[in-house]
Amino acid sequence: MYSFCQRRTSLTLTFQSLCSGSSGNSLLLKTDRSALLVDAGFPSMRAGRKALNGYLPGIEGVVISHLHSDHIQYASLRLLEESRIPIYLYEKDIKPLASRHFRQFPFLHLKIRPFSDQPFMIGDFSVHPFRLPHDGIRPTFGFAISLNRKGRQRKVVVATDFRDWGGLPGWFADSDFIYVEANHDSELLRVHPNPRSHFHLSNEKCGRLLRQVFAQSRSKPSTLMLGHLSEKRNRPELAQGTVSEILAAGGHRSIEIRIAPRYEPSEWIPIGE
Repeated sequence: MYSFCQRRTSLTLTFQSLCSGSSGNSLLLKTDRSALLVDAGFPSMRAGRKALNGYLPGIEGVVISHLHSDHIQYASLRLLEESRIPIYLYEKDIKPLASRHFRQFPFLHLKIRPFSDQPFMIGDFSVHPFRLPHDGIRPTFGFAISLNRKGRQRKVVVATDFRDWGGLPGWFADSDFIYVEANHDSELLRVHPNPRSHFHLSNEKCGRLLRQVFAQSRSKPSTLMLGHLSEKRNRPELAQGTVSEILAAGGHRSIEIRIAPRYEPSEWIPIGE
């Protein structure tokens, strides 16, 4: 079970990927006294309860990057309503969410809190949304998430489901941890064509984005995680190897690169220690 320490001067921050990929996405950030979810793409209430495994009472909100079903599901909405966890959703996505899911169930007690492009607070966390170029149909957001206490700060950036990175490196700069998409290997995409893959970041583009981020950062994370890997058009060793090679060519050799598991939670990653 999740429990909160009462020492209010601590700056303990940890990260876990609960699931990652087209079958479902959800990320968990927690401190010693609150927790935050990014996305809730659980295919069933049972799967959601299993993934969260006792953390539900401590979660103060879930922020949704966009409305694709691998990031927010009907079953997840049921679980969040049952658990009295508010969802933070882009203001212009509330009506599309309702038209898609509220006909099956009224969701009379679901707490929906709209966000715009401005930063907002969820528990201990300051969340700053930024727009990502995805499929051009509905808005998609990454999040720069900050934790500040007693003059100390930690910064985490999460971003998946985007096709290009022009104009984005500034959002990632000086992060203590980065979770970013490395969706497909270009050669495997040629072997297994899928037009929707072009709405996602390739391993090569991911590596070039990170190289640019670190080139303009005063400090770099010790660890980053690659997520949203295609099951058919990528492999963990290809994503890790491609990104590592591109970073090494830019002189960035000391960063540990981890891969988010598709169906299982990742290990807990301490941030900024």
